Amino acid sequence: MIKILLILLIITSIPAVNAIPLSDMTGLRFTFPVKTDDRSFTIEATGNLEINNLDFNKNKKLITLDIMSSIENNILEIIIPRSLISGDFKFYLDDIELFPKSNQGKNALLVTFEFTGIGKHEIKLQGTTYLDIFDVTEKIDYEISTGSVEKIESNPSTNSLIFSLIDTINVGELSIKLSDDVIIPFENNKFIVIVDGIDSDYSFNDDMLNIKFNPDSKKITIMGTYVVPEFHEIAPIILATSFIVLIVLRKYKKLFI
Repeated sequence: MIKILLILLIITSIPAVNAIPLSDMTGLRFTFPVKTDDRSFTIEATGNLEINNLDFNKNKKLITLDIMSSIENNILEIIIPRSLISGDFKFYLDDIELFPKSNQGKNALLVTFEFTGIGKHEIKLQGTTYLDIFDVTEKIDYEISTGSVEKIESNPSTNSLIFSLIDTINVGELSIKLSDDVIIPFENNKFIVIVDGIDSDYSFNDDMLNIKFNPDSKKITIMGTYVVPEFHEIAPIILATSFIVLIVLRKYKKLFI
């Protein structure tokens, strides 16, 4: 009876704009809009507690929730769009790593926290990818004449490969070996190449894309019609499938010889 009264107290103490009562048993529903890099997302949470604030850090791929609980036994379900952050998640309660129940769906991650303690708490959810961006640094063959490539990222949502450069103190050239297993060009075998926000010329011969850059250049983006997400994991499957098809075709041909 005491627990029910406490839950009712929580429901009546939170403004209706930020929380919609679902039932006395399920607690409250919170909706948090997140806008980042000109894209909008919604993070939803349901629990028998109060969420005072949600903070999103795109650089750390981190969501932080400030919690206030009025009862001892707490439960909180959080739904995160996978197109916002995804990958291998880590979860923390008051800076102590937790291993809550989680379910990865096609479009969202559902996480269920169950913990004890009255008062203020901080919950953190940290992913490894941001806006469907994947680190493919070790999977691309390239050469650079001056400076170095800090990282290479694949962004399926913009069909692009992003090269982050450092120590480019002189004019230089970046040469990348590309194929349809990595990124597919536009019509007439063309790409869009952007160096530090400016459209740039390039040469493309024998699967080698050559891009010149100026001193202190920081970022080179290559855009096509399609970039394979996490292609380093998909490519072996494509190769194996092609090999099986080749065997089938050879056997099929023998039937007519």
